[in-house]
Amino acid sequence: MNKEEMNLENIPKTRNERIPGLDVIRTVATFFVVCIHFYLNCGYYSAPMEGTAMFVMTYGRWLFLICVPLFLLLTGYFKSNKKLCKEHYKSLIPILTAYVVISVIKIIASNHIYGTVYTFSDAIRNILNYQMAWYVGLYISLMLLVPFLNIMWHALDLKQKQVLMISLLFISTLYPLIKVIAPSYWQMLYPLVYYFMGAYIKERQPKIKKGLAILILFVIVMAETIGVYYYSRGVSFKWDFLGSVDNGYNALPVVACTVIVFLCLYDIKIKTRFVAWIFEKISSVSFEIYLFAGIFDAYLYFYAKRYIMDAPSFLPYFLPLVLLSFVGAAIASFLYQWVYRTVEKKIVKCNEKRLMKKHNRELLNK
Repeated sequence: MNKEEMNLENIPKTRNERIPGLDVIRTVATFFVVCIHFYLNCGYYSAPMEGTAMFVMTYGRWLFLICVPLFLLLTGYFKSNKKLCKEHYKSLIPILTAYVVISVIKIIASNHIYGTVYTFSDAIRNILNYQMAWYVGLYISLMLLVPFLNIMWHALDLKQKQVLMISLLFISTLYPLIKVIAPSYWQMLYPLVYYFMGAYIKERQPKIKKGLAILILFVIVMAETIGVYYYSRGVSFKWDFLGSVDNGYNALPVVACTVIVFLCLYDIKIKTRFVAWIFEKISSVSFEIYLFAGIFDAYLYFYAKRYIMDAPSFLPYFLPLVLLSFVGAAIASFLYQWVYRTVEKKIVKCNEKRLMKKHNRELLNK
């Protein structure tokens, strides 16, 4: 989710050698994160699974669920050539800084809205165990493995890489769908599935027929919707339907939808520079938007629930609430990035002055 230098061939590029399709994917993934938070905040998961509104909301839920998998695919796409070096680990500093700073703001906001939700000790504990943003823990852990995953990946030939991906798909994505022949022990390996798929897409640059791919996407999401709707009919959403691990990110249908959307967008051409610039800017603060959105969600849904009584009644307000949260989080993210860059420049200048003084003293002593 952090910014990368992207100099790849055979992909349409805009200014600064950026790949517009990848900015579009990151923007879509970020927007889908805010969309999926709608379900957490509107009472969807505790409402009875009945009625047209709940069916429509369920369809959207399965579509938006590919948000985190898209980010994992992007990680594999961008990081597959990273080596074991100091720069790789230093790239985690902005991620961890944003996580801590924005989490503190979120804690203050939550205590302001709901009263004392977090004591000081609760705040420290929740930040350290990534309860404020679970994805950060997943991402940091994956980044620690990246150099070693890449050593393994580049040691394989094409056929071996394909067998590796098929093997990972079998042991980590089939179980929620097929509980007879597929094992359940390795489901938590699903981040590696997305990582290696992202690396494979970067190397091979596959193309698909986008019209057919969109049709397949529609069918898969509809099948997921009908399945969970009737499986949970009359009661609240049943999480064991394709969702026994991390909400269902490891389920094969979700993997398929993620890859379809990625392949439909990653080589997209944007002829208008202004539009490409918008996607670039949103993409550059995608991680911060993810963190800030929770703060705006807290305020928006706290007041919305005073007037909207149940989950199905939230459906007409889906787009306004999601857009308000997304735009608010984006503005806050740009402000945060400006402050971060300003502080970073001052620290760099101070270090340069300190080194210059040290150098001058050494010259005088000579």
